Amino acid sequence: MKENTFPEAVYYYFKEWQEYNMEIHKHKAIEIMYVIKGKCTIEINNTKVELRKQQYIFIYGNVPHRLIVEKKNPCRMLNVEFEWKENMKHFTSIHNLMHHDQSLKEMLTASEDYFILKDSGHIYGHLSSLVLELDLQNSDNRLQIDILFIQLLISVAKSRKEQMQQIGQSNEWIIHQVLTYIHENYDYEIRTCDLANLVHLHPSYLHRIFKKMMKITINEYLTKVRMEKAKMLLTKTDIPVTEIANYVGINTSQYFSNLFKIYTTFTPSQYRKEGQNFIGEDNKLESHG
Repeated sequence: MKENTFPEAVYYYFKEWQEYNMEIHKHKAIEIMYVIKGKCTIEINNTKVELRKQQYIFIYGNVPHRLIVEKKNPCRMLNVEFEWKENMKHFTSIHNLMHHDQSLKEMLTASEDYFILKDSGHIYGHLSSLVLELDLQNSDNRLQIDILFIQLLISVAKSRKEQMQQIGQSNEWIIHQVLTYIHENYDYEIRTCDLANLVHLHPSYLHRIFKKMMKITINEYLTKVRMEKAKMLLTKTDIPVTEIANYVGINTSQYFSNLFKIYTTFTPSQYRKEGQNFIGEDNKLESHG
């Protein structure tokens, strides 16, 4: 995106799609696809996402995608595609607007391929008004078109930011629930699907958001909790080594021993012995003190 550019529409249309399977394609234009009624599927980089009434997708430039509309499920859409053009006839530039609106800057400089939003009540109005003015385009309404583009982009950017904040807050709650469950139930068998059921999510989606927020997988975190508990039990209690596996939710003492050695480089017995040596040295220092 160059310094003195502004969005200019290259395609814009209303369309009632019947059964349809578009070829995968890409273009340098940014595309907004708004579902007026019905539903459709958008395939992007081998990922399929569904759009329903009053949802819209914002697809960044040069991202391979295609539209799929199922038989007997027509979908009416409003599409607008625009590119960044250098044109001194515009009263401002997108860089100037980004300087004054952080959410707009974040949206237009994001590294993602697309995002999907639900219309809160303004986007369709901005899109339809823009398309009407584009249909009537002449020298007298150029300023009106520019203002409508600004209103559209700022509204989409604001909605995107609000959705990201809501997702962030929701994800924090989800992770808190999962962590609490793990710390209270590590002595049981815990599966990712059990945790997913707890927070009403698909296991793969829970896995993704957990790793993104915690920088570690669910299984790695669970192992960490269990091994740290085992270390505490080995150094602070006289519980037999063969029984500690059961205390931390691991089925067999052999598997526990192997896992513990990977985690600490010691066998459980070696770790207990080393821990007792450290405790003995501490006691000597205290008695001399």
